[in-house]
Amino acid sequence: MRKLIILKSLVDFVWIVVCLPLLLVILIFLVLIFINPEVLNRVSWMGSIPQEGSEIVLQIYSVSTAAMMYLGIYSFYVFRKTLRYFMNIKPFHEEVIKNFNTIGIMLCGLGIVGAILVFIGRLVFETKIRISLGFSPYLILLCLGLFFMVLSETFKVAKHAKEENELTI
Repeated sequence: MRKLIILKSLVDFVWIVVCLPLLLVILIFLVLIFINPEVLNRVSWMGSIPQEGSEIVLQIYSVSTAAMMYLGIYSFYVFRKTLRYFMNIKPFHEEVIKNFNTIGIMLCGLGIVGAILVFIGRLVFETKIRISLGFSPYLILLCLGLFFMVLSETFKVAKHAKEENELTI
């Protein structure tokens, strides 16, 4: 139980210190890029200087990146919400199973879309094609997503076994 309290405290700390301010910063950035597109030239995408005359492409890329960041923050929020069920000693609640599956789907989506966005970004902004088959954060996100989906299925089977065991007693 002590490990769960530490985990919940760390997740709450990250939520308050990182996620909430990041939500506001991303929103301000999104508003700013449409009010003053010159801001896009000050932001370096993947270490390269954007091509001239591609403001609309940069805006679309920025909005896509911001949407991915919001989705990542939302998946962290759902994980935080799931930990509350564990704190209340309800690990087999239907909402926990649904939340684990939702987190898994979102993380898999983030991994795939993130890798595609990086590939397209390099193609558009650096005008080169580079495929990395090694260790990448997008592969980690995909693995984490699949892990949460497997965890959801495991909890579903455990809940069914628990209910069946309670009926036989």
